[in-house]
Amino acid sequence: MKSVYLVCATGIATSSMMRVKILDYLESKGIEAEVFQYRVAELSPERIKADLIVATTSIPPEIESNFKVINGVPLLTGIGEEETMEAIAKALSEE
Repeated sequence: MKSVYLVCATGIATSSMMRVKILDYLESKGIEAEVFQYRVAELSPERIKADLIVATTSIPPEIESNFKVINGVPLLTGIGEEETMEAIAKALSEE
């Protein structure tokens, strides 16, 4: 099963909002994934086991250069939300 890390500054409110939207969307597309919430300060390249990171905050370059990262801000603003959801589904459908 694929795994997604939702990353925001505190790992609480913003990532919780994204979690609900993403899980609902993935379910509607028949995509199974485990979704975890993290604070950006908790991320360490050697400990990341995610297939995808969706972030609403800046991600350190050493992580961004080694993992697939999608900007999650559109999921909060609603502007570009559908395109972001499609990008998430596509990233999780790739082998």
